[in-house]
Amino acid sequence: MQVKLRTAKFLICIIAMGTLLAYLSPSQVEAKNMFLGFKQGEKSDSVPEGWEVIPYFRRVKNKLSLAKEGKRTVLKVKSMGSASAILKRLEVDLKEFPVLVWRWKINRVVGMAIESQKDRNDSAARVRVIFGKAPVKPSKRPPEISKFFKSFGFKMEGIEPRGFKIDYIWGNNVPKGEVIDYPGAKKHKMVIVQSGNKRANRWVWEKRNLIEDFQQFFRSAPPRLIGIVVLTDTDQTNEGVIAHYSSIILMSK
Repeated sequence: MQVKLRTAKFLICIIAMGTLLAYLSPSQVEAKNMFLGFKQGEKSDSVPEGWEVIPYFRRVKNKLSLAKEGKRTVLKVKSMGSASAILKRLEVDLKEFPVLVWRWKINRVVGMAIESQKDRNDSAARVRVIFGKAPVKPSKRPPEISKFFKSFGFKMEGIEPRGFKIDYIWGNNVPKGEVIDYPGAKKHKMVIVQSGNKRANRWVWEKRNLIEDFQQFFRSAPPRLIGIVVLTDTDQTNEGVIAHYSSIILMSK
């Protein structure tokens, strides 16, 4: 008798949850997660929709490509003595979405990289989060400035917004779990979430609470999340690596 009663109560709960979900709009159901990338756009086969390329002055850009892996779209980055990134501009209250989740894969680490040195600070894979109050949209530059740079063969493209920064990196020299200062920069930390080749050539999921990390590293409450950068760089060591990124998601918990 008690077993039947428990079964009946369980079925009532299931029916009630189903009824509630039926009345919720899709946006309300999906509000717990914010999917950030990647989606192949109509304008480019290599730059995900809603993201922009961030080049670095006098640096050769990485080669980017997008491919389907089941239902997921994967960004492949080939870096050969080069460095460039892609940026997703945001304006997110971290109280609503404090958790960042992503997955990545590398073929090998940058063997000569030393993360604590400014002239050797390369990494096979890096996810950078930027906090601040900077405008979400990039500021417009006077055409004269763009024309000046173009005369030297440099195309003016995206620029990272200013603010506090945390890099989550797949490192080589520093052990996993350590947090160090970004060399030569203030308000910028690096967290070694993976280190070495032990987990190379397979997908690895990562999960970080951005509020907790910011409070631990900067001893204050974080401002809004204004950007996420995906970056692979081998320009200082002149090595070659291949990195894959996918499933970047902001979550409520």
